[in-house]
Amino acid sequence: MKTLPEASFYQIGLVLLGYLHKYVCEGPSMNPTLEDGEVVLVDKNARIEIGDIVVARHPFEIGTEVVKRVERINDREHYFLVGDNPQFSTDSRDYGAVTKEYIIGKAVARSF
Repeated sequence: MKTLPEASFYQIGLVLLGYLHKYVCEGPSMNPTLEDGEVVLVDKNARIEIGDIVVARHPFEIGTEVVKRVERINDREHYFLVGDNPQFSTDSRDYGAVTKEYIIGKAVARSF
């Protein structure tokens, strides 16, 4: 299972310049990898692979974003997203795979 490294000074600089974006994890769905309230840095242009942690728009709850892990990608570029803590995660097991348009970006580091 891929983990996220601590953000480097360089990556924090990229946030200030607008190349990376900060998102706050809410809830227990990504425990133990990410705790409630942890901040992740997201690259909106990164290539997404199986095992990556991504931020995505929720397919049914308008204005809601989720932090999940990519479990699989099918030929039509549908992403099956799951939380690392399945007992406390609403994810693709509930709402199905999402298309690439729902993916905001790849989490590349954890921050403060």
